[in-house]
Amino acid sequence: MDELRKRLAVILAVEEHKPVDWAEVERLSSELQRELPIDATPEAVHRYLDDADIRCRDDAYGSHQRREVRRYVDHGEYDDGTPIPWWGCALVLLAGAGLVKWLLL
Repeated sequence: MDELRKRLAVILAVEEHKPVDWAEVERLSSELQRELPIDATPEAVHRYLDDADIRCRDDAYGSHQRREVRRYVDHGEYDDGTPIPWWGCALVLLAGAGLVKWLLL
């Protein structure tokens, strides 16, 4: 993972240097992505590597992605979303069962 963070830092440096060489960002991202195991890499990293073309066109989206990847590079922390507690799933299933029962009566 240290190697991953180092290589991401290189991509971020290229992307944060103005004017951005998007062709180089794409090349570095593609190269790294080909080497990554999908199941052992944070989803935020995969999105970042996939979305250089979107970041090129959308500054707000790009800023958000760079912030997330920068946090991972600097601290090893990432957020792949909000986990849903088991009781939340149970509540949805219970409500669904209640709705089905009500419809059948």
